Amino acid sequence: MKEETRSQVKQAIIGFAEASLGKVEFTVDELKRAFPFHSIFFPDEALLSFKVQRSLVTRMGMTLYPKMAVIIARDNYKGVHRNYPISGRVSAERVGVMDRIVDELRSGRRSPSYDSEMREIFSVAGGKPIELSIIADLFISDFKPGPLFLEIKSPRPNLDICAESKKKMLYFRAIFEGKKPEAYLAFPYNPFIYREKYNHRFTMQIMDLNREVLIGEEMWNKIGGAGTYEELLEIAEEAKNAIFKEGAC
Repeated sequence: MKEETRSQVKQAIIGFAEASLGKVEFTVDELKRAFPFHSIFFPDEALLSFKVQRSLVTRMGMTLYPKMAVIIARDNYKGVHRNYPISGRVSAERVGVMDRIVDELRSGRRSPSYDSEMREIFSVAGGKPIELSIIADLFISDFKPGPLFLEIKSPRPNLDICAESKKKMLYFRAIFEGKKPEAYLAFPYNPFIYREKYNHRFTMQIMDLNREVLIGEEMWNKIGGAGTYEELLEIAEEAKNAIFKEGAC
């Protein structure tokens, strides 16, 4: 990772922390009244952390992770886009097959399989083309060997998010047929620690885990190259030290 990129990632983390962690709306005494049994098991500082954790994690997913992903991807690529509209024409018959696959996965009538789904979709030839439009959380047009599409979500997405992400990924592959497209559901971190222990029901119901999902360090190394995740850990530690040294939060 270039030094300028490291600096931009670090500043993104510090800026997010300054905007997010300086706003404590409740006192410890108020939290103890609201969560009396939590206080049995957690010290005062943990109660404050508990209160802000959920909204903080949501904001990280919506703003910090995508921003970091763009910065890191631009270290290697020029065609990097966030919340990017993508459109193209695909035969109505293929669209029907893709929609049916997602419906069957959602209802549990089939199990996910990248290879069989691709064969099923692209075995349908001809037909009247229709316009498809999707929004990419992250799109890298000059990724090699072909364009890259990421749906950046929390590692425990609900069924609706999984199904909608799957449909967008299938549409993306159809739009960029013949250009070696890659599309993934990408998780910025892994609460299960190890990939082999990842066991979220809805993800596994909808996605081919080995072919369509990037978990934790896989996501960051995919867009930044081997070793990117380890560098991110170093940058995060530097940012934390800077934040608390300066009293930013």
